Amino acid sequence: MTRSRLIMLAAATLVGSACGSSTDYGSGGNPPPPPNADVLIVVGASTKTTTAFNPNPFTVAIGAGSVGVKWGNADGTTPHHVVSDNPLFDSGQLAGGATYTFTFTSTGTFTYHCSIHPNMVGTIQVTP
Repeated sequence: MTRSRLIMLAAATLVGSACGSSTDYGSGGNPPPPPNADVLIVVGASTKTTTAFNPNPFTVAIGAGSVGVKWGNADGTTPHHVVSDNPLFDSGQLAGGATYTFTFTSTGTFTYHCSIHPNMVGTIQVTP
């Protein structure tokens, strides 16, 4: 193979891999969306209020005494920090793609927010 043909083949390979279909999450190397999350922190959440979490409210049945709810940060590389409005749960800082699970042991309505972006608010409804 000639040198010019090798260069053209290498260039075509690079272009093909850069333009091919992909399931990559976002651009710029953002992490993939969190798997199996019950509540997602959506892209652009820091500029939203009640739509920063999806679904909101999230309703779950407690079943046999307890139920876990998993939050997932799908907001690219933007960190978030989910905190209940009472001192019940605190996720710590969640990097993009990270998840946090809290197990509820009683029924009720539990409101929460992002401590980094307090305009982001959500509600978990735990039913019998």
